[in-house]
Amino acid sequence: MASECNFDDDDLDPPEQIFVGSEDGGVFAFDGQVLRFQDHAYATDVAQYMPLLQLEPLRTKIGTVAARPPRHDSKPLTWWQSQCVFRGLKSSGSIEDLQKALKGHEDDPMSDGMLELLDRARDLLEAKIKEREENWLHDMSNDEKAMKDPRRFLKEEFPPGSSNSEKTVLLSTPFVANIQYTAEELGLGCEYTFAPTDGDAVVRMVKYWVVIGRDRQTVTQEIRMIERETQRLKREQEEGRQDLRRKNKYMRTNQLETEEAVAKSKDWDVIGLWNITCPQIEAGWGVRNLTMKIHVEKTELFAEFDFGALTGVLRFEKKEDDATLPLKRSQPHNDNVVKEEEENNDDGKQQEPVYNDDEASEKSSDTYDEYEADDEEKQDQNDQRNPSPEDFHFTCNPQPSTHPECNYHYRGEVISEEVVDEAPDMTLYGITICGFPGKTLKGDIESAAFGVSTFTGVRAGEIETAQCDVKEDRGKCDVKTAYEVLSPEL
Repeated sequence: MASECNFDDDDLDPPEQIFVGSEDGGVFAFDGQVLRFQDHAYATDVAQYMPLLQLEPLRTKIGTVAARPPRHDSKPLTWWQSQCVFRGLKSSGSIEDLQKALKGHEDDPMSDGMLELLDRARDLLEAKIKEREENWLHDMSNDEKAMKDPRRFLKEEFPPGSSNSEKTVLLSTPFVANIQYTAEELGLGCEYTFAPTDGDAVVRMVKYWVVIGRDRQTVTQEIRMIERETQRLKREQEEGRQDLRRKNKYMRTNQLETEEAVAKSKDWDVIGLWNITCPQIEAGWGVRNLTMKIHVEKTELFAEFDFGALTGVLRFEKKEDDATLPLKRSQPHNDNVVKEEEENNDDGKQQEPVYNDDEASEKSSDTYDEYEADDEEKQDQNDQRNPSPEDFHFTCNPQPSTHPECNYHYRGEVISEEVVDEAPDMTLYGITICGFPGKTLKGDIESAAFGVSTFTGVRAGEIETAQCDVKEDRGKCDVKTAYEVLSPEL
């Protein structure tokens, strides 16, 4: 019949339904076979549904008038309207009006306008099928093909008569039942296992790995290999989650410790004047009233000390993440090295000209330039033996520390020798702030003059301002430069 449209590819799904509009505003549906209006197709047997004209009442076999005359199967109003539309007749009014319009046109074919509409619908559907075929061949993945049309996909992957029995296909899909049923119908082996997820199973749909092939043993081997890999990925994911939990726990603990430390920071303050006691220095050199003044310059903590036999400046080193670091005790110096340094210092003093106070002030700028040039030449050597400048920069709330052990470098002057002690600058020493709220301390120090000594201290009071101005850019360049800027008399 004129409304039919045939397709040669039996593997295709039934053509999708499309909708086309007529000039009078009607909407028709076409599925590749039949054109429909209001869900009704063109009918050729309209006459049998038309009412019969009875000139006289229907009688029974004995000649009496039938009480219940036979009735034809009735059709809804939309059916009668559709038949009028397909024949190009008026389609408004009641069923009786539509039947009168169809009277004498029961066997009429579809109108020319309907035939043109059918041809247009056929062209549109064929274009859509062609687009779908192009998409199948070039755009769709195997997973999408298996979801869309598993029978066609498996027939294309495993054509009849193929000799490759080892071939398998791996799919990732949330729906397994239809694929597995189709594979079994085609005589193929099909097994599946859970695919690993990223842990967000509540939001994401669970997926499966599906392996399909002709040889069932090969399919089983591949699915076992996938299961082993899945277990490995699960272990890695679990380890990653545990590591994340540990990090979060550490961050929470660190945050609580920091908050507790900040709450105590009002009373905990090590900056100020400290009275120092060191029996070894006091007994060996006959000195008293040892002092240390601790102060902060921006984000760096310094201390000026006067131990009688030794005066100088020390510079505290921060601890990474405020973690407890073992204090690095000083190592005894090699006597030969110390003697050689002392001889070098003596030679330097002999060669250095002596200025009075006025001459020194006139030469100060030139001397500073000479020091700066000399420091630049020795920068590489200093970088090898000194920590990086970042090691000395504290956070914005350095006090109180949850672990009050600090390491430090120092540069000092032995009073009797009037030379700068170079060796300690290469060594880390330790100071521990004892007790809350940081009123006592204990530490160690070493010098070529008196060896390794332990000292203790008690905080004596506050200091209004630091006696020197430490520039941060000086401190970043070199430890020695920072000491010299902090304590110009060295």
